Amino acid sequence: MQALDIVISILFIILSYLIGSIPFGVVLGKLICKKDIREYGSKNIGTTNAIRVLGKKVGFLVFFCDVLKGTLVLILIKILEVTNVWISPKEIDMFLYGAPAIIGHSFSIFLNFKGGKAVATSLGVVLFLTPIPAIACLIIFAIIFYSTKYVSLASTGATFTVILTTWLLFAFGVQDVTNFGLYFIAKPTLVLSILYSILAAMILIKHMKNYKRLLNGTENSFKKKKAA
Repeated sequence: MQALDIVISILFIILSYLIGSIPFGVVLGKLICKKDIREYGSKNIGTTNAIRVLGKKVGFLVFFCDVLKGTLVLILIKILEVTNVWISPKEIDMFLYGAPAIIGHSFSIFLNFKGGKAVATSLGVVLFLTPIPAIACLIIFAIIFYSTKYVSLASTGATFTVILTTWLLFAFGVQDVTNFGLYFIAKPTLVLSILYSILAAMILIKHMKNYKRLLNGTENSFKKKKAA
Protein backbone atom coordinates (compact mmCIF):
# COMPACT_ATOMS: atom_id res chain seq x y z
CA MET A 1 0.00 0.00 0.00
CA GLN A 2 1.50 3.31 -1.10
CA ALA A 3 1.88 6.20 1.35
CA LEU A 4 -0.35 8.43 -0.78
CA ASP A 5 -3.13 5.84 -0.71
CA ILE A 6 -2.87 5.67 3.08
CA VAL A 7 -3.14 9.47 3.38
CA ILE A 8 -6.14 9.63 1.04
CA SER A 9 -7.84 6.79 2.90
CA ILE A 10 -7.32 8.56 6.24
CA LEU A 11 -8.76 11.78 4.78
CA PHE A 12 -11.88 9.91 3.60
CA ILE A 13 -12.25 8.33 7.05
CA ILE A 14 -12.05 11.79 8.67
CA LEU A 15 -14.50 13.19 6.12
CA SER A 16 -16.89 10.33 6.85
CA TYR A 17 -16.76 11.07 10.57
CA LEU A 18 -17.36 14.80 10.05
CA ILE A 19 -20.35 14.16 7.77
CA GLY A 20 -21.73 11.63 10.24
CA SER A 21 -21.34 14.17 13.03
CA ILE A 22 -23.75 16.63 11.42
CA PRO A 23 -26.82 16.48 13.73
CA PHE A 24 -29.57 16.93 11.16
CA GLY A 25 -32.24 16.49 13.83
CA VAL A 26 -30.88 19.57 15.58
CA VAL A 27 -30.08 21.55 12.42
CA LEU A 28 -33.42 20.98 10.65
CA GLY A 29 -35.35 21.41 13.88
CA LYS A 30 -33.86 24.85 14.44
CA LEU A 31 -34.02 25.93 10.79
CA ILE A 32 -37.55 24.75 9.99
CA CYS A 33 -39.39 24.48 13.30
CA LYS A 34 -37.37 26.86 15.46
CA LYS A 35 -37.00 24.09 18.04
CA ASP A 36 -33.99 22.40 19.59
CA ILE A 37 -34.97 18.74 19.48
CA ARG A 38 -32.67 18.06 22.44
CA GLU A 39 -35.05 19.97 24.69
CA TYR A 40 -38.20 17.99 23.88
CA GLY A 41 -39.48 14.42 24.10
CA SER A 42 -36.75 11.85 24.62
CA LYS A 43 -34.18 14.57 23.77
CA ASN A 44 -32.68 12.20 21.20
CA ILE A 45 -31.53 13.69 17.87
CA GLY A 46 -32.78 10.78 15.75
CA THR A 47 -35.82 10.12 13.57
CA THR A 48 -38.22 8.87 16.24
CA ASN A 49 -37.95 11.94 18.42
CA ALA A 50 -37.85 14.17 15.35
CA ILE A 51 -41.22 12.82 14.19
CA ARG A 52 -42.73 13.31 17.64
CA VAL A 53 -41.34 16.81 18.15
CA LEU A 54 -41.02 18.25 14.64
CA GLY A 55 -43.78 16.39 12.82
CA LYS A 56 -43.77 13.67 10.16
CA LYS A 57 -42.51 15.75 7.24
CA VAL A 58 -39.47 17.14 9.03
CA GLY A 59 -38.97 13.86 10.87
CA PHE A 60 -38.72 11.85 7.67
CA LEU A 61 -36.43 14.50 6.21
CA VAL A 62 -34.16 13.95 9.22
CA PHE A 63 -34.34 10.19 8.55
CA PHE A 64 -33.38 10.67 4.89
CA CYS A 65 -30.44 12.93 5.78
CA ASP A 66 -29.21 10.54 8.48
CA VAL A 67 -29.34 7.61 6.05
CA LEU A 68 -27.53 9.69 3.44
CA LYS A 69 -24.73 10.43 5.93
CA GLY A 70 -23.80 6.76 5.88
CA THR A 71 -23.59 6.59 2.09
CA LEU A 72 -21.99 9.86 0.91
CA VAL A 73 -18.32 8.96 1.31
CA LEU A 74 -18.96 5.42 0.02
CA ILE A 75 -20.66 6.83 -3.09
CA LEU A 76 -17.81 9.31 -3.63
CA ILE A 77 -15.18 6.56 -3.39
CA LYS A 78 -17.14 4.34 -5.78
CA ILE A 79 -17.38 7.20 -8.30
CA LEU A 80 -13.62 7.73 -8.07
CA GLU A 81 -13.01 4.02 -8.62
CA VAL A 82 -15.36 3.78 -11.60
CA THR A 83 -13.71 6.80 -13.23
CA ASN A 84 -10.22 5.46 -12.34
CA VAL A 85 -9.37 8.70 -10.54
CA TRP A 86 -8.48 6.85 -7.34
CA ILE A 87 -8.95 3.25 -6.25
CA SER A 88 -9.19 2.35 -2.57
CA PRO A 89 -6.49 -0.10 -1.41
CA LYS A 90 -7.74 -3.71 -1.33
CA GLU A 91 -6.45 -4.03 2.22
CA ILE A 92 -9.12 -1.58 3.43
CA ASP A 93 -12.66 -2.94 3.70
CA MET A 94 -15.22 -0.43 2.41
CA PHE A 95 -17.06 -0.65 5.74
CA LEU A 96 -14.16 1.23 7.33
CA TYR A 97 -15.16 4.28 5.28
CA GLY A 98 -18.76 4.05 6.46
CA ALA A 99 -18.15 3.20 10.11
CA PRO A 100 -16.81 6.68 10.99
CA ALA A 101 -20.14 8.19 9.89
CA ILE A 102 -21.93 5.87 12.32
CA ILE A 103 -19.51 6.80 15.09
CA GLY A 104 -19.92 10.47 14.20
CA HIS A 105 -23.68 10.28 14.62
CA SER A 106 -23.34 8.61 18.02
CA PHE A 107 -20.44 10.78 19.20
CA SER A 108 -20.74 14.01 17.26
CA ILE A 109 -17.86 16.46 17.45
CA PHE A 110 -20.50 19.21 17.05
CA LEU A 111 -22.45 18.03 20.12
CA ASN A 112 -19.57 17.56 22.57
CA PHE A 113 -19.28 13.92 21.46
CA LYS A 114 -22.89 13.11 22.23
CA GLY A 115 -25.43 11.90 19.71
CA GLY A 116 -28.09 9.38 18.75
CA LYS A 117 -28.40 5.63 18.34
CA ALA A 118 -27.19 5.73 14.69
CA VAL A 119 -29.82 3.30 13.38
CA ALA A 120 -30.59 5.38 10.26
CA THR A 121 -26.92 6.10 9.50
CA SER A 122 -26.09 2.40 9.95
CA LEU A 123 -28.90 1.61 7.51
CA GLY A 124 -27.25 3.90 4.94
CA VAL A 125 -23.95 2.03 5.21
CA VAL A 126 -25.61 -1.39 5.06
CA LEU A 127 -27.84 -0.36 2.15
CA PHE A 128 -24.82 0.63 0.06
CA LEU A 129 -22.62 -2.34 0.92
CA THR A 130 -25.17 -5.15 1.20
CA PRO A 131 -28.58 -4.25 -0.26
CA ILE A 132 -30.36 -7.52 0.59
CA PRO A 133 -29.79 -7.34 4.39
CA ALA A 134 -30.83 -3.66 4.28
CA ILE A 135 -34.05 -4.38 2.37
CA ALA A 136 -34.82 -7.35 4.63
CA CYS A 137 -34.32 -5.26 7.76
CA LEU A 138 -36.65 -2.54 6.43
CA ILE A 139 -39.37 -5.13 5.84
CA ILE A 140 -38.98 -6.58 9.33
CA PHE A 141 -38.90 -3.08 10.81
CA ALA A 142 -42.18 -2.22 9.09
CA ILE A 143 -43.88 -5.45 10.20
CA ILE A 144 -42.85 -5.11 13.84
CA PHE A 145 -43.56 -1.39 13.99
CA TYR A 146 -47.05 -1.62 12.52
CA SER A 147 -47.78 -4.57 14.83
CA THR A 148 -46.52 -3.01 18.05
CA LYS A 149 -45.98 0.73 17.36
CA TYR A 150 -42.70 0.48 19.28
CA VAL A 151 -39.73 1.84 17.32
CA SER A 152 -37.25 0.27 19.75
CA LEU A 153 -38.68 -3.22 19.14
CA ALA A 154 -38.75 -2.64 15.39
CA SER A 155 -35.14 -1.41 15.41
CA THR A 156 -34.07 -4.46 17.42
CA GLY A 157 -35.78 -6.85 15.00
CA ALA A 158 -34.22 -5.01 12.05
CA THR A 159 -30.77 -5.24 13.64
CA PHE A 160 -31.02 -8.99 14.14
CA THR A 161 -32.31 -9.34 10.56
CA VAL A 162 -29.22 -7.62 9.16
CA ILE A 163 -26.93 -9.98 11.07
CA LEU A 164 -28.86 -13.11 10.10
CA THR A 165 -29.08 -12.25 6.40
CA THR A 166 -25.45 -11.12 6.25
CA TRP A 167 -24.18 -14.40 7.67
CA LEU A 168 -26.52 -16.33 5.35
CA LEU A 169 -25.01 -14.47 2.40
CA PHE A 170 -21.55 -15.20 3.76
CA ALA A 171 -22.43 -18.89 3.75
CA PHE A 172 -24.37 -19.11 0.47
CA GLY A 173 -23.66 -15.87 -1.45
CA VAL A 174 -22.00 -15.63 -4.85
CA GLN A 175 -18.21 -15.52 -4.58
CA ASP A 176 -17.30 -13.93 -7.93
CA VAL A 177 -19.66 -11.17 -8.97
CA THR A 178 -19.44 -10.61 -12.72
CA ASN A 179 -22.56 -8.53 -13.33
CA PHE A 180 -24.65 -5.99 -11.48
CA GLY A 181 -27.56 -8.38 -10.86
CA LEU A 182 -25.38 -10.70 -8.79
CA TYR A 183 -24.22 -7.74 -6.70
CA PHE A 184 -27.33 -8.14 -4.56
CA ILE A 185 -26.45 -11.72 -3.60
CA ALA A 186 -22.68 -11.25 -3.45
CA LYS A 187 -20.86 -12.94 -0.60
CA PRO A 188 -19.74 -10.38 2.00
CA THR A 189 -16.24 -10.68 3.36
CA LEU A 190 -15.60 -12.31 6.72
CA VAL A 191 -14.32 -8.96 8.01
CA LEU A 192 -17.52 -7.21 6.96
CA SER A 193 -19.70 -9.88 8.57
CA ILE A 194 -17.80 -9.57 11.84
CA LEU A 195 -17.90 -5.77 11.73
CA TYR A 196 -21.66 -5.87 11.14
CA SER A 197 -21.99 -8.07 14.24
CA ILE A 198 -19.99 -5.56 16.29
CA LEU A 199 -22.13 -2.72 14.93
CA ALA A 200 -25.29 -4.63 15.86
CA ALA A 201 -24.02 -5.12 19.41
CA MET A 202 -23.39 -1.36 19.67
CA ILE A 203 -26.92 -0.56 18.49
CA LEU A 204 -28.46 -3.04 20.93
CA ILE A 205 -26.42 -1.59 23.79
CA LYS A 206 -27.64 1.89 22.82
CA HIS A 207 -31.20 0.59 23.28
CA MET A 208 -30.73 -0.79 26.81
CA LYS A 209 -32.75 2.06 28.36
CA ASN A 210 -35.55 1.33 25.89
CA TYR A 211 -35.61 -2.34 26.89
CA LYS A 212 -35.88 -1.38 30.56
CA ARG A 213 -38.80 0.93 29.78
CA LEU A 214 -40.47 -1.84 27.75
CA LEU A 215 -40.24 -4.17 30.73
CA ASN A 216 -41.60 -1.45 33.00
CA GLY A 217 -44.38 -0.58 30.58
CA THR A 218 -43.20 3.01 30.25
CA GLU A 219 -41.71 2.92 26.75
CA ASN A 220 -43.07 5.58 24.39
CA SER A 221 -45.02 4.26 21.42
CA PHE A 222 -46.90 5.62 18.44
CA LYS A 223 -50.19 4.04 19.51
CA LYS A 224 -53.08 6.44 19.13
CA LYS A 225 -54.46 7.45 22.50
CA LYS A 226 -58.12 6.58 22.97
CA ALA A 227 -60.44 9.43 23.78
CA ALA A 228 -61.53 9.48 27.39
